[in-house]
Amino acid sequence: MSEPELPGDWIAVAEDLADAARAIARRWFRADPETTRKADASPVTQADREIEAALRARIADRFPDHGILGEEEAPTALDADWLWVIDPIDGTKSFMTGKPTFTSLIALTWRGAPLLGVIEAPATQERWVGARGRGARLNG
Repeated sequence: MSEPELPGDWIAVAEDLADAARAIARRWFRADPETTRKADASPVTQADREIEAALRARIADRFPDHGILGEEEAPTALDADWLWVIDPIDGTKSFMTGKPTFTSLIALTWRGAPLLGVIEAPATQERWVGARGRGARLNG
């Protein structure tokens, strides 16, 4: 089966997810969120967990048959054709120390092939959106 055409409104869905990530990250940025350590000793903040939970809930509500792979919770339906990949805060140490050089990463794959990606920089309010066959744009 050939790769499907990416439905246009899924870009809007990804941007909605990025909006949610931005709002949560900005609320916690420089606010000293609770921080713990994962098994690999890397830090995870309350903001990481809250962002991922919010994005997972939105995806599951809209696309119950899609899989989700994130950093903070167990993966769901990894064998699904459509898989969302989430890194709620890429650059957690920067986030924790108040540096604005962290992002939220959101991607959509189909059978392992990337089709859509969003890099959301909440502190600087910059967003890169790229989709297969549609190029990439900064802030629209």
